[in-house]
Amino acid sequence: MAILSEIWSSLTLNKFRTAMTGFAVAWGIFILVVLLGASNGLQNGIQENYGNRHQNSVSIWPGWTSKPYQGLPRDRQLYFTTRQADMLRQLPEVELFSIVASTNITITFGSQYSSVSLVGIETDYQKIYKKSVLQGRALNLLDEQQKNKVCVIDERTAEELMSDNIVGNYLKINDIYFLVVGICKNGDRWEEATVHIPLSTYQTIFSPQMRFYNVVFTVNSSADMIPRPKPGQERWEAVSPFEEKVRHLLSPSMKFDPEDNRALWLNSAQEDYSNAQSIMLAIRIFIFIVGICTLISGAVGVSNIMLVSVRERTKEFGIRKAIGAPPQSILLSVVGESIMITALFGYLGMFVGIGIMEIVSRLVPHGDFPFTNPTVDMAAVSAATLILIVVGVLSGFFPALRAVRIKPIEALNYEK
Repeated sequence: MAILSEIWSSLTLNKFRTAMTGFAVAWGIFILVVLLGASNGLQNGIQENYGNRHQNSVSIWPGWTSKPYQGLPRDRQLYFTTRQADMLRQLPEVELFSIVASTNITITFGSQYSSVSLVGIETDYQKIYKKSVLQGRALNLLDEQQKNKVCVIDERTAEELMSDNIVGNYLKINDIYFLVVGICKNGDRWEEATVHIPLSTYQTIFSPQMRFYNVVFTVNSSADMIPRPKPGQERWEAVSPFEEKVRHLLSPSMKFDPEDNRALWLNSAQEDYSNAQSIMLAIRIFIFIVGICTLISGAVGVSNIMLVSVRERTKEFGIRKAIGAPPQSILLSVVGESIMITALFGYLGMFVGIGIMEIVSRLVPHGDFPFTNPTVDMAAVSAATLILIVVGVLSGFFPALRAVRIKPIEALNYEK
């Protein structure tokens, strides 16, 4: 207790110096916590964006040819038919599969109307995109087989139609009434208002020729989705072995050059997620380095202040050594003063930073942009605590060594 009383007395005798030193430490910890919290918010937002579909999902769209093929000119718009869909289904790498046929349309419910994306899907679509049903039920295989005039709307469409009891009632699509059997959660924050109907119903009513521009499916672990640039090829031009296999598979029936990168567009959630995670890792490392550097600058300030404190107390240390005080007591006094400053103000900065992140977490509107739950986890708090202890010890240790090495006769004759 005596040593704590001595340390506290030394700190309170120089209130302004202690406050300025403590502010440097608190600011360093505060910046570290805020930066880590912000990076967590970004990472959680990105994770949430990819949470609405399987990470092994793949989407393919036909594009426009940029090369002639077997006497056919370039600049031809391509499209899928059930023939290409069946070819893709039979690939050993493919698991869940769905054709996605869509068009923009106006729907009517009572006196309300809304412009939506009408999407014809197969039942696997709801599994691929993890469509959670909020009310009613999802589309099923019986709906597909019987070409039922049923639909599932998303919550955004339900809000636009301003009805609390739409499930079990009929809405009108192109003068045809469809029974609303369910309301599902929107896939992501950018998804437009959508109405899902069975693909067979969509084909019968809206697309007798059955041309469509999107298929989605999941792949198993045997699918090699890692792009590998060929010699002389730019990185962005590289395609994965699986994509190359798909191009060569569909090329004869769709009549495009398999080396034509504009003929097919393949998007892999796994590749996108991996790239996003790599970017986030780089951001987190950069943020951690910036935070640590800020903390080190505070530690340097503490060390300098402790050197000043040792210089001012030189005669005091000389007298204590002359009357027999052990070097350990002087060492403990200086190091303890440094640890108290860093611990007290460091924890203050940490708690303020955590509080700010909690306030931001509650104030940021959910869904406006990918920034969710910017809080600091216990691992980061524990790391910051350990850093605090190390900073406190190092900041006071070297000035303390100087104090211990002062000879009593030199200390007594020391002039400020």
